[in-house]
Amino acid sequence: MTQATQAPVKLGVVDAPVEPVAIPEQDVISGKPESSWVLLWRSQDGKLYNGVWHCTPGVFMLTHPGETICIVEGRVTITPQGGEPMDLGPGEVAYVPEGAVVRWEVHETVKKAFHSHDSTGTMLGG
Repeated sequence: MTQATQAPVKLGVVDAPVEPVAIPEQDVISGKPESSWVLLWRSQDGKLYNGVWHCTPGVFMLTHPGETICIVEGRVTITPQGGEPMDLGPGEVAYVPEGAVVRWEVHETVKKAFHSHDSTGTMLGG
């Protein structure tokens, strides 16, 4: 994980210099999804952050920070517990509320830009 200074930062979502970030084994439902990311910025209190995330096909559960997602490449279906499935592809934006437990089914390797809000400041180990 990298973290930028307060200077403006520019990255290409598709070819961003991402680093591996493990999906906990207990959260994987099927397949062998591999995720990686790079942070562009994180607030000093750790509550706000944004970056780029890539993930290969597979199915897993994720407890979300509040997150705005913009899919640039790939295809995924996200299904919040108790909610309806939402298919997302290139050029589509979605918002997932903080604390939502979501089933991610990555059909084609996903490359997304995101902005997250974690009211506790601890989801990234802050």
